[in-house]
Amino acid sequence: MLAAGPATSAFAAEQPSPLEFAVLGMHCDACAGRAREALAALPGATEAAVDFASGRGRVAADGPLGRDDVRRALGTLGFEARFGDEPLDSDPLPDAVRARLDIRTVSRGEPVRIKQALAPGKLTIFDYYADWCGPCHLLSPKLERLVLRYDNVALRKVDIVDYESRAARQATREFRLPGLPFTRVFDERGRLLGEVQGNDIEAIETILRPHVRPRQDAERETPATTGGSG
Repeated sequence: MLAAGPATSAFAAEQPSPLEFAVLGMHCDACAGRAREALAALPGATEAAVDFASGRGRVAADGPLGRDDVRRALGTLGFEARFGDEPLDSDPLPDAVRARLDIRTVSRGEPVRIKQALAPGKLTIFDYYADWCGPCHLLSPKLERLVLRYDNVALRKVDIVDYESRAARQATREFRLPGLPFTRVFDERGRLLGEVQGNDIEAIETILRPHVRPRQDAERETPATTGGSG
């Protein structure tokens, strides 16, 4: 059952229908509470509810409220909203497509040798993540789609396992790992171009854009997705 937040009020007959959706990226009850608070803060919100067990959310307002408003509110937390069966860039690539790409896990809790892990002649993205991190599961497929889209981009995945692992301690020591997900981008010569905290693919693409080379067959191979507006 969806637990309504403090913004709950009785629906008047003339009020717009509430928006209902799946909330992606949550990994705990506290995440659901934070998501509800973000939705309740939307202008005009009269009801906001999020249930962790079902992964569902609902929000109603006394004025216009679109899907993009919901996406932006949840996006501030690294979460995403799925309306109906719409495809998203955070959907995993098919295994057959992923297997052909320059994607490799270089650590599962062990220290990372950046120079050895760099892809020669390519931009290399290092994706610091953990299996228990909900937003990490949303960002990783988006990073994989960048490798599919651009001919000179490689992805190296670093599973820190937990904050006590040697990989996490190394990251904290060397660049003060602020949280997960965390992304570092290096150029073809191994120089650091930038770092991005959180599920923020737009910021990562901004770093990459001046350097990337589109893959000729990317459009044919990329599974259909949509950003969807409403």
